Amino acid sequence: MIAEYTYKAFGLVISSEIECPELILHGGNADVTIKLGKVSDNLENPLFTGVRFQAKEREFLLTVDGIARYYIVDGNIITIDIYPNANLAEVRLFLLGSAFGALLHQRGVLPFHGSAIKIDSGAIILSGLSGAGKSTLASAFRSKGYKILSDDISAISISENGSPFVQPGYPQVKLWSDSITQLGDNPKKYAKVRAELEKHKVPISSDFYENPLPLTKIFILASSNLGDLKIEQIKGVEKFSLLKTHTYRFNFVSGKEMNESHFKTFEILAKKVDVFKVFRPTGKFCFDELINLILNG
Repeated sequence: MIAEYTYKAFGLVISSEIECPELILHGGNADVTIKLGKVSDNLENPLFTGVRFQAKEREFLLTVDGIARYYIVDGNIITIDIYPNANLAEVRLFLLGSAFGALLHQRGVLPFHGSAIKIDSGAIILSGLSGAGKSTLASAFRSKGYKILSDDISAISISENGSPFVQPGYPQVKLWSDSITQLGDNPKKYAKVRAELEKHKVPISSDFYENPLPLTKIFILASSNLGDLKIEQIKGVEKFSLLKTHTYRFNFVSGKEMNESHFKTFEILAKKVDVFKVFRPTGKFCFDELINLILNG
């Protein structure tokens, strides 16, 4: 008999046939089921095919060579077909990343590529392209006593009254070795996300905030060769464009229903959430100055 575990993440109760120690144990009726089983190599008549994935209305197939195939359907079932000798930690890495990103898209929840921080009674999201330093800066906020709701994927849902909320992810931050060192810690204390990468899984337990919060601001991080810290508010068409650009795995979106749902969310965010670009000197991470700039933004 296969054991079942019940967790909570991204505002969802999850029943899983595989143990996910990264997640928080939770009771209640499941919104999402994760099960083990055989998964086909291809979807039938996919609307879109990418490097590792195929997508159509309400169906998504992710293939990670040597790890697993993940079949996501109707926003509530993930079937995992694990390859022989696959590393289970890596199976979970892609499950909690790309596979859950696809599931959130199917549910009409916007997975935003960024880390969410509790500021007063609301949440801000630190976003940016890969390598911009969003997780590092979130960890610097954490060192100042601020709590983290999510890392890498911030799930944005819209309340019945049309207000955007950030749903908590799970109590872990992924950091590169040099970022951990810059933050005054030792990377050797933490397990790697993958054997060949100098990136580590840092548990945050007591510094994790478990309740949804209204989203107030989004900050897009970027480096600049000009050597100065600078912040500028983004408005108009560029604001809408940035929201789309920094959506997690936006290329996973397929079908009219999903596109319409997301563009409605973009419209609400564009109206109700302030968006800023934050520029920092290339190759330099001045944590205190960045934090002060954002808190006063």
